[in-house]
Amino acid sequence: MSIYKVLRKTERFGASFRVCDSNDAGVGSCDQFLTELSLRDCSVYTQRAYALGLAHFFSWLHASGGDPDHVTRQIVGSYVSEFARGAKQGAVGVRGTQKPRKPRTINHRLSVLASYFEFCIRRDTEDGRGPWKGRINPASGNPLTEELRHEMIGRDLPARHRQRDGFRRRIPRTLPKILEPAAIQKLIDSAGSYRDKAILILLSRAGQRIGDWSPVAGRHGILGMELEDVDRKRRLITVRLKGARDQHRVPVTDDFWPIYEEYLRTERRAAPDVHAVWIASRKGQGKPLRYASLESALRYIGRKAGISVHPHLFRHTLAQGVLELRFDHGPFEYGEDICDPATQQLFASLLKVIQRTLIDVRKAQLAVQRTECIRDALQECSAFGERLLASLAAGTLGATLRSL
Repeated sequence: MSIYKVLRKTERFGASFRVCDSNDAGVGSCDQFLTELSLRDCSVYTQRAYALGLAHFFSWLHASGGDPDHVTRQIVGSYVSEFARGAKQGAVGVRGTQKPRKPRTINHRLSVLASYFEFCIRRDTEDGRGPWKGRINPASGNPLTEELRHEMIGRDLPARHRQRDGFRRRIPRTLPKILEPAAIQKLIDSAGSYRDKAILILLSRAGQRIGDWSPVAGRHGILGMELEDVDRKRRLITVRLKGARDQHRVPVTDDFWPIYEEYLRTERRAAPDVHAVWIASRKGQGKPLRYASLESALRYIGRKAGISVHPHLFRHTLAQGVLELRFDHGPFEYGEDICDPATQQLFASLLKVIQRTLIDVRKAQLAVQRTECIRDALQECSAFGERLLASLAAGTLGATLRSL
């Protein structure tokens, strides 16, 4: 069924994607839509995911004899039903039987289609002509609106109202899986290299995304760190974020630094022009460690320790721990709605507050040290002033100044 495919073009400042047919002829509306995603500063991962989703939909539409300019809600419904029955996919292959796609995957594909159709409707409506002028979005059922969605610069497409339109699947509200402290320590102990131990400690202590070091998507997260991003003196790391965000500094616990120093001393082997902190040790020896390699290593460590684990599970664990912290007004109450979007947003907000608080504490410690230095200097100045006044009163000021 794979008639349409995604072509990637690496450019100076990133990568661009195109949806093409079997003759490498591009789909104009898709190219325009993907270009707009790039102009809105969406991450390369988002652009790639949207391109793959559109290629899959156009391939299905071509096989079913549909017209791309006359897609109806009935056609979208048929596609979603068939898409839901398909086998799930991923960047890293896993062993075991194939399972149907999950509700979140189905809803994401609906978001891709809704965004694409909304772009076509807006384009033709603004031009005053075209097959999509004035139409209702067949994927969301919403008319064109001028409301802002993200309230962020460059991300101002109108919001699709949250509603049960018959296509979106209900997402079960389940408690997120977490790792117990003993399980985390067992994973760290099971790691066979100082590199993997250090990365596991960062994942479990700092709450950052694993990220990647990619020539296409750039570098971000823990895997995207350079040597200069590790501040050993201040016990901080600088982590770059994906998308429209830049970077932030995160304090790291003391147990990380001895392991990190040992990794640098005994394991890190790279050319002088390679500045990545984490270096691959097997097939990609001497090159920056990529996500697929770390994922494979983590699966091996998990099997060795008898624990099912993935990189993002550490982030869930830390977020859950944040909710369980006691504040002045008592502990947070949580129950079956732990995966509600508002609660997830609270996770991220609280995590940022705690990280910033730790940084502020460190800054305060440095300020106290500076204050003590200033206090000592003021005491010396005060003693010198009293000495000059006493000399002036005794008529020996000249002798005192000559003795300095």
